[in-house]
Amino acid sequence: MTINVLRKEAHSEGFTTVAYKTDGTAIITGGQDSKLHVYNTLRSQRNTEPKILDEHTEPVCAIATHRANFATAGEDGTVLIFRNSTNDFEKFLVRSTTPIRSLSFNNNGTRIAVATDENVIRIILVRDISKVVTLSGHTTLVKSVAFSPTSDHMISTDIGGDIKIWDMNHSSGAPQCVKTLPGAVRKCASDADVMNTIAWSPDGAYFCFAGKEHEICVYSTKDWTQKYALEFAHFNDIITMAWSPNGSYIASVGKDRTVVIWDTTNQSDVVKYENTDAISGVAWHPQENELALTDLKGQLLMWYDPINISTMGHPAKKATQEVDDLEHLFEESSTQQASLSNNGGSTRQESLLDNVAQDHDIEEDEEGEELDDEGEDVDMASDMGDFVIDDDGAGYAEEQQQPQRQTTIRNGITGRAIGPQHKITEQATFQPGSTTFRTMDTAVQPPTPLEGERRYMAFNMFGIIYTIYQGAHSIVNVEFHDQAHNRNFHFTDYYHYTMASIGPDGAVFAVEGGKRRKKEEKSNDDEDSREPAGVTPSVIHYRPLMNWANNLEWTIDLPEGENVKSITINESAVIAVTSAGYVRMFTISGLQNHIFRLENIVATAAHGNLVLLVYKNGGTGLNGEQNLEFMLMDTTTQDIIQRGNLPLQKSSHLTWIGFSETSVRQKLKNLLDVFQALMYDSNYVLSILHRQRSFGQSYWIPVFDGKLTAKTLERQERYWPVGMLRDRLMCLIVRGTNDAPYFPRPPVDDIELHMPVINLDTEAGQLEEAHMRMRLISNHDRTEAIATNQQDEYYDVLKEADADMDKTLLRLIQIACRTDKEQRILDLAAALHSSRSVDAAVKVATHFKLSNVAEKLVQIKEEKFMMHDEMLSLSKRSMELDLDDESISSKRIRY
Repeated sequence: MTINVLRKEAHSEGFTTVAYKTDGTAIITGGQDSKLHVYNTLRSQRNTEPKILDEHTEPVCAIATHRANFATAGEDGTVLIFRNSTNDFEKFLVRSTTPIRSLSFNNNGTRIAVATDENVIRIILVRDISKVVTLSGHTTLVKSVAFSPTSDHMISTDIGGDIKIWDMNHSSGAPQCVKTLPGAVRKCASDADVMNTIAWSPDGAYFCFAGKEHEICVYSTKDWTQKYALEFAHFNDIITMAWSPNGSYIASVGKDRTVVIWDTTNQSDVVKYENTDAISGVAWHPQENELALTDLKGQLLMWYDPINISTMGHPAKKATQEVDDLEHLFEESSTQQASLSNNGGSTRQESLLDNVAQDHDIEEDEEGEELDDEGEDVDMASDMGDFVIDDDGAGYAEEQQQPQRQTTIRNGITGRAIGPQHKITEQATFQPGSTTFRTMDTAVQPPTPLEGERRYMAFNMFGIIYTIYQGAHSIVNVEFHDQAHNRNFHFTDYYHYTMASIGPDGAVFAVEGGKRRKKEEKSNDDEDSREPAGVTPSVIHYRPLMNWANNLEWTIDLPEGENVKSITINESAVIAVTSAGYVRMFTISGLQNHIFRLENIVATAAHGNLVLLVYKNGGTGLNGEQNLEFMLMDTTTQDIIQRGNLPLQKSSHLTWIGFSETSVRQKLKNLLDVFQALMYDSNYVLSILHRQRSFGQSYWIPVFDGKLTAKTLERQERYWPVGMLRDRLMCLIVRGTNDAPYFPRPPVDDIELHMPVINLDTEAGQLEEAHMRMRLISNHDRTEAIATNQQDEYYDVLKEADADMDKTLLRLIQIACRTDKEQRILDLAAALHSSRSVDAAVKVATHFKLSNVAEKLVQIKEEKFMMHDEMLSLSKRSMELDLDDESISSKRIRY
């Protein structure tokens, strides 16, 4: 077997550690030179220089990664938090007087376990470093810690050779040691290269560690007993190990300079590689057939294709042999897809996820809280109680900590994004992506928020706008997910803006009339030089986001008695809905260019050159129907693209509207803008507007059921939508009794869409759902291509989508062949998009000895594709003849 290893000089000689970011986009290494290196994992960029981070002052010993952040620690006694998206340093989490040897995030990234050169373990709440739980029980210095994949348990080792298993959800309310394995690992010095690593299987059913006789001991979590050992491959101490993403393999490295890959099914070594120096770190790529290694020379080794997937299973994928066979039939398509993906297909999505997970308004000491050598223990039960209440670190425990506060959220102009089911009331007006103040001073008429209260005014795929009430003024903060083009900013707001919207080029703010501003409290250098006092008209204010375009800022006062009720912005227009029943449209420069009447508007959302308006057609029906309608409009041409009824279940209401942003834009490097209208209701169902370009033929298709998703995941949570990226819902997760997210800002999660089809718990049901969803997206891309006359630009995208759908259909054909369902096989084959795919279906049918079906499949191929191919060939030949004639004519003219 050919070993394909790329070697890089990374750090100075000595112990070097390595980890992948959880999305596989980068490798992080830390070494004796106190530096961190971040390497791009794209093979096309594997020779580029890494980004170097030098916040540590002494050797780096440990790296832990999670979706939003990665943490590092070392002999300087600090734990540092960095952002995944930018690799920027975020904050100090821990300062210790002793070196830190091991780190481990829990499964949702809200807690981190820290092992220092002490005999205690500290568990720290990432969002609030003052919350520290200390676990005592080890009699010697702790060497390593590791949360289980579900975070129900944690395992630790010490330099004396003991292993302790901790129940993190113990009935007592505090973590408890439930089992000790005395002398299970080799005794070592605290600074030894041997790490006494505990490696968990991805499903949490097993864990493994290096035994005292150079073997790997694999234990079951059912009874905490050993099930088998992997031995006779290493001949010296095992330094560390890692379980493959799908649980099929374990990679171990040792002082004997070898890397051994073990098959956990056969319980034997299957691949062995000998390095020139002892290996000190190992990590599997989360999605690819790839290993990252570091050695005691300070080198990084990228081992490509360590598993021969032609004879063994892929280390990051679970697939049956039959599926693997099908993949070979589409090798070319898969290669094209991988190429597109490697060229940045997911860059925008991952950038969004990583950036938005950060909160720039956490009011805590950025230098962290020093843990002295004595380390006063925090009451364990009370702290773990806080963890249970505030499990995601998003500030939801605030209500119990401050019971005097009122937590009722009023359903006013900003509305309620999501919440518990209530008795049906008339649909309220709301601003998508906004929340209300949590507390209000009811002694003031009208009620005003308490000083220091904050709320989101806009939260979408571009960025976030939130305001902090300060009495005579407010502080408005504008933050962006992608800061490569725009920088965050804030300003003093004397209007107390009540609504806002943010787009790729600008932000717009508005406030109803009747608000008072105090002239004497405006500073001389405030950006708005006007100083009117007393009752003010309703105001619309636009701020460009481009640094060079400050002169494009504008403010408009509405006529007396006319108030802004809803505001939104897209790439070409600012759209304001007013109490006069007017929809006023302005260009980005502030020019009034359109106005029309539309009464009883509930909400507006805009994207690209489109605006979606939802309005009432009469009051709420006696049977609980809201009687809502929608209008989709092109703000450039003022053409109505689509309009119709908004389908809501009885006794439910609309909670959010917006637009999707598909990955066509990403794959083709912003060449195409494809947006699709979305709606989300109080039953937590997300629907998309299908055939939105075909007037009178559109309808809403459900693509996500929040209740079903939470039940499947066995979680008590709800989803507060932010947007959609092709086949993923971008949302904030809300837990407890809260109706909407609060502060500190929780991270944005991406939840895979699943249409609510029947039998989704079966393989066939999952494949049927996947095919329906892919066909839905492809049809939308196709209609957009025709509507915008961009068929050539869409060609590769649509071809790739057809290939993906055919793979899914062929897997369904496999299942139908296994159960001998002839008509279903023929129905599936009729939906295939290429003659090559039908040939693959014939092979599948032949494999299952269904010769009669195979003959009918050949007939389908002839009827569906042969004539099409002949017509295509004739058309191509005709074009060639025409070109030859033109060439001859041009030569004659030149002559």
